[in-house]
Amino acid sequence: MTGHQSFFKDNQGECGCGCGAYGTLKKPNRAGVSCVARKCKCRSCIGLANKRKGQRKQAKAVTALGIPRSSIHPGHEEFLGGAVRVEVKSGAQIKPAVTAYLRCEAQSEAQRPIGDHRPFAAVAMPDGMSDGVVMVRLSALHEFVAAMVENWGEAS
Repeated sequence: MTGHQSFFKDNQGECGCGCGAYGTLKKPNRAGVSCVARKCKCRSCIGLANKRKGQRKQAKAVTALGIPRSSIHPGHEEFLGGAVRVEVKSGAQIKPAVTAYLRCEAQSEAQRPIGDHRPFAAVAMPDGMSDGVVMVRLSALHEFVAAMVENWGEAS
């Protein structure tokens, strides 16, 4: 076993934040507190888990969109290359938008004629706004963009 593995195997104890959890202790955080891996629910551990989850979702979205990553700060959207700006959100803060999209998608799917395989997009245009927001699944983005280019070609 390497020294890193034996540290975690031998490093059992009670959570340093005082939550009462017992198990394998993680590396101490900036404040010097060692919390229990995957069991602690202190603000520091929740924040770190949320940050990691957001970074995973961001990486998945950037890959799906084909946006080149910056070698300087690959985890920051502000430093991404490419021809578009993106802001990736995850978690409870965007649940209402996703719920609205899924509701629109279900309504469209219920009315879709047999054999209609066009990609779906929801357009949100709330009162007081003359501009709208288009929502498309990442998995259908290429197909949607190709269909839109075809639409724009026919319109000219």
